[in-house]
Amino acid sequence: MLSQNIMLVTQKHRPFVGVFLWLILAMLVVVLRIAHAQQPSTQKPAAAPAQPALITGTSTTSEPTGVTLGRRRFEPASRTYWHSHPGGQLILIEEGRALVQERGKPVRTLAPGESIFTGPNVPHWHGATPTQPMTQLNVGFPGGATKWMDPVTDAQYAGKTQ
Repeated sequence: MLSQNIMLVTQKHRPFVGVFLWLILAMLVVVLRIAHAQQPSTQKPAAAPAQPALITGTSTTSEPTGVTLGRRRFEPASRTYWHSHPGGQLILIEEGRALVQERGKPVRTLAPGESIFTGPNVPHWHGATPTQPMTQLNVGFPGGATKWMDPVTDAQYAGKTQ
């Protein structure tokens, strides 16, 4: 009886087991690379604008998968430009509160331990709230380089426009 119940649960959740195990593996790789992810905020790639430039951290590519892993700290009110990722992006909030918005949708607030997956080629931005810093872990999936777009306006940041 017990083995039949375990078998039913296993079959019912089989599609999620692989995703869960992959996320655990990705988090393990992120944790192992955290020490290499920090750099002074004065060193930011020209192709990756920040608004304002109060974001620290880098991303590294895991060969041969092409998965990028990063840990970034955003100072209060710091946010990225609108951008998209050809393979999508998974963002996990480590500390502080994050503001995240996909184009055409309302701004969302994420707390520590919460995450969001932005699908392939979906324009979005993310950053810290106006009053506190935020640290995020991000996983980028293979598909090409990030496409940077226009700055996030103060009205968009405040959630007044989408």
